[in-house]
Amino acid sequence: MSNTRHPQIRSFSARFSPGHAIESHSHSWSQLVYAREGVIAVESENVCWIVPTSRAIWVPAGQSHSIKMYGRVFLQTVYFESRPESAIDLPCAAYEIPPLMRELISFVCQKGIVHSDTDEHRSLIAFLTCQVRKLEPFGLRVPMPSDQRAKRLALLLIDTPGTDRPLADLCEECGTSLRTMQRVFSQELGMPLSRWRNQVIMVHAIQLLASDRTITQVSLELGFESVSAFIFSFRKYFGVSPGQYRSSHFADAD
Repeated sequence: MSNTRHPQIRSFSARFSPGHAIESHSHSWSQLVYAREGVIAVESENVCWIVPTSRAIWVPAGQSHSIKMYGRVFLQTVYFESRPESAIDLPCAAYEIPPLMRELISFVCQKGIVHSDTDEHRSLIAFLTCQVRKLEPFGLRVPMPSDQRAKRLALLLIDTPGTDRPLADLCEECGTSLRTMQRVFSQELGMPLSRWRNQVIMVHAIQLLASDRTITQVSLELGFESVSAFIFSFRKYFGVSPGQYRSSHFADAD
């Protein structure tokens, strides 16, 4: 039995106010970033994930990322040592967090640091590592343009998905015309600006469905003219209605 006190898992928990941002940074350990309460937006390598409580972001060691809080957030992060023999080979992405994983994250965050010096801790490390490797990726993500004018517009639309301001006015505010912005999005991201914006709205729809808002409130907050228009758009994108999606994904969420 090893007597080493070298930690293999560390954790961090904190509460943040709405709008708080953690600037781009990186860690020498890989990490699972989870908001037990509230919603976070994680940006890394020109991709943004908007993450409700049913999902978390895996960030490999050394990868730069930033985090923004939507609403009041209770953030729980679990760090994994990145030695070759114990490294978890997952790409930076959003992953579904089942109830068991939510409780494991909470348990580890209560412990703070997990060493490999007892049978109990070694079992916990092995079980948690196994569960992380089994996480299922969630494919919906928002690619970010590198053009600074387009990125300003992208961040503005992510922050205010239900805005009723004309898109042309928003483009002018970001330093260029709507026509130029449409060309930049098509060239850099391979999709029209309108499709990119709809993807942002659908990601936010999932975020709002994880809350206690009604379907009507979600549709109004996202700028739809009617509930039926929202349901039609959501069903076209996900293949199910907002109510069906909520029942299947958030029924057992805290």
